[in-house]
Amino acid sequence: MNSPGPVPGIDIFSDQAATVLKNRKIALVTGSSNVDSSGRPVYLQVMKMAGQRLKAIWSLQHGFFVDQQDNMIFSRSFFWEEMGCKVLSLYGDECLPAQDSLKDIDALLVDVFDVGTRVYTFLNHVVMIMKYLSGRAIDLIVLDRPNPLNGIDHEGNILDEGYFSLVGMLPVPMRHGLTAGEFLSMALTYYDIDMNLEIVKVQKWQRQEYFKGIWSYPSPNMPSLNTALVYPGAVIFEATNLSEGRGTTRPFEFVGSPFLDSLKLIDALKALKLNGAVFVPVFFKPEFSKYSGQVCQGIQVIPQNRIEFKGFQVYYEILRLIVDRYPRQFSWNPPPYEFEYQRLPIDMICGTDFIRRSLEANMPFEAIKAGIDSGIRDYRDQVANFLLY
Repeated sequence: MNSPGPVPGIDIFSDQAATVLKNRKIALVTGSSNVDSSGRPVYLQVMKMAGQRLKAIWSLQHGFFVDQQDNMIFSRSFFWEEMGCKVLSLYGDECLPAQDSLKDIDALLVDVFDVGTRVYTFLNHVVMIMKYLSGRAIDLIVLDRPNPLNGIDHEGNILDEGYFSLVGMLPVPMRHGLTAGEFLSMALTYYDIDMNLEIVKVQKWQRQEYFKGIWSYPSPNMPSLNTALVYPGAVIFEATNLSEGRGTTRPFEFVGSPFLDSLKLIDALKALKLNGAVFVPVFFKPEFSKYSGQVCQGIQVIPQNRIEFKGFQVYYEILRLIVDRYPRQFSWNPPPYEFEYQRLPIDMICGTDFIRRSLEANMPFEAIKAGIDSGIRDYRDQVANFLLY
């Protein structure tokens, strides 16, 4: 195999399918945009290698065709005539497979493209499925992928256990630094799940590396590595009445609304001397989502130095300034958010109410940084046993 970067698990599987599958009948958990290092779709490679042993494809948020744009936009199950395969949606009226979907299934083969941020739902959803299948004699085979944000840097507070949900199933920081296999290995132990877990490891990846390879948009609003770089901070704007850039060609890189004065906001941000980022004033008009059809004033956040750029801190400070300067216009979005109908979306995204209360109290990030850093140090100790690379 010739690859410009790390060799993901799907490539290894394609070479060793018989050894990996061991004649087990499988359901494949993936999205249509996932590809191997040569650009071949994962589902096609698995169909080719597994043949009649592939009994179904299970899809998560955004649907198998990665065509559903936003949170809580359900996708449907269907029989894919062209491929002769059933596609079961687990992001709809039900988030767990019905009993009859487990018939003749010996193992789940999982290839999900995680972007290294806790709230990205794919891995959290797989953890929910693992808990549901515990003790049912169904194995889990993970085709691992590198963490695109590298495997050594961490950002944000640790999730409080009282805030577990589809956007957070483990006590990890917002930028968690784990591969898919490591994340699910941690989940197996954390929840004492009775399930055989096998991981087809990545080859030729070093933990300090950022993404190399083919970026094939794992979700509609994650079009590039640049999006993933800002996402650990930008995602908090989903919980506000500010646009996070959905409906534009720069989702999560744009933040804005019709009521902002972007020039004044950027002046205030420059005074904070945040490293690694440039702030550009922009006007944008979302074609869907918040402020659809309206011109927004806002900021484009451009990471200029990956090592210095800390997205969680940057977007925390942007939001803090807005909360303070626009008390009448700004608001937190009400529930529901990702199947949580009681608590505020900001608290679910942050995995605590501490971040929201700190923002409302106009506390600079430096005032909460020590506590966050302490949590990350503890986390690194706790997760060390699950690291595979």
